[in-house]
Amino acid sequence: MSPEPMNNDQEYIEGLLQHNPAVIEQIYHRFASKEKRSILQKSGTVKDAAYIFEESLMDIYYFARRHPLKITDFEPFLQLLCKRTWEQELERRGQRIPGLEADELSTISRDDIQDVEDVLKEGEKRRIAYQHYLTLSDECKEILRWSLVENCLQEDVAAETNVPVTELPERRTDCYRSLFRDIDIKLKATSLSDTDLLDADRFLNGQLTEAERQAFTARLQTSPLLGQQVKRFNYIRQLLAQRICPDTDRDELQHLLYMHRNAWYTLKDNSGIPILRYVILVALIAATIAVMLYVSPWRKNIYRQFASTEMQIPDVDSLRLPETAIYQFNHGHFRQAVVLLNESLAKNPGNVYARFYRSVALIDLDQQDPARKDLQVVYNTSNDLKFDAAFYLALSYLKEGRKQECLEWLLKIPPGAPNYIKAQKLIAELKR
Repeated sequence: MSPEPMNNDQEYIEGLLQHNPAVIEQIYHRFASKEKRSILQKSGTVKDAAYIFEESLMDIYYFARRHPLKITDFEPFLQLLCKRTWEQELERRGQRIPGLEADELSTISRDDIQDVEDVLKEGEKRRIAYQHYLTLSDECKEILRWSLVENCLQEDVAAETNVPVTELPERRTDCYRSLFRDIDIKLKATSLSDTDLLDADRFLNGQLTEAERQAFTARLQTSPLLGQQVKRFNYIRQLLAQRICPDTDRDELQHLLYMHRNAWYTLKDNSGIPILRYVILVALIAATIAVMLYVSPWRKNIYRQFASTEMQIPDVDSLRLPETAIYQFNHGHFRQAVVLLNESLAKNPGNVYARFYRSVALIDLDQQDPARKDLQVVYNTSNDLKFDAAFYLALSYLKEGRKQECLEWLLKIPPGAPNYIKAQKLIAELKR
């Protein structure tokens, strides 16, 4: 039975803002398959389709939290947003697809078209800021993450980052300098000078003395360029904060999207099972596992509770994995899988997927040292698997009872990472 349709399309926006499971289910039921077909027809993969659909929904969510967003018709709005987001992604890859056809714009109002462009522009800047944030040192990531928390006292930031309060402004400015140097080049914008960057950061954080604040305010009023630079600096900071600062509402929505990704964007052939029946089946299985985990006597086997993973097929041809290795791994035959993955890596040492899954198998076989060597390589070289590697590095220490090292790796997984919720649940379990 299909979910009940919305009474008006604005309910989709409200459902995203309230991370309402019923509304999210309705969105996927009505639109996910259509958008997947559209991406596949325009040289994309299933993985691309899942990413574009989720990014578009999250862009709507982030935008609607900052601005009033009233739309006339949600379906063409989402369709156009997904297409434009995919166009930008292809441009990053050096590819192009045909522009918008006339009939694609005929069903959407002028106001909605403008809103799509506004959502898209803000989303692209957020993605750029976050991508460059991920290249910073772990120390800088933590400093910026906590410094951008609204109303967070400097003493609290110092406690969270282990940086003395007196050193925070300079250290934070150094981190912003590294971050904005690359962002400004990407956006072709004029950077703040080092002195102005420090003053702007302290001004926006309310850390200037009254005399300093008045002097800086006067400069903003007399220098239009400085005013524009500071306004833009603050704008990017706010967009980045949406991605990296602690936010349970955002995390709940991302968790819902992640759950639906497994049902609607699976890389496997579902052998013709109707998608709604598949979703129901997944939900029933998840509920059964949850009950077993929390009432059975082996609940405290935390490693088993969090270690389950399934080998997926990479979209890049050069990283393809042997079907026999996939079969052996997914059936728990880890010794046989390791042998096959060794052969794959002998032919292509740069296959990070083979290295990652070999490490997971080695952890299960209690070969933690070679597993960690593999995972360190994956963590340092792969954007796609970076935080999966961090999670399994944590599990490798957990299996040895080394909780501190386990926690250290879990804390490297930032908000917004697909496995962030899972990492936080494991942290909570370890602290019991």
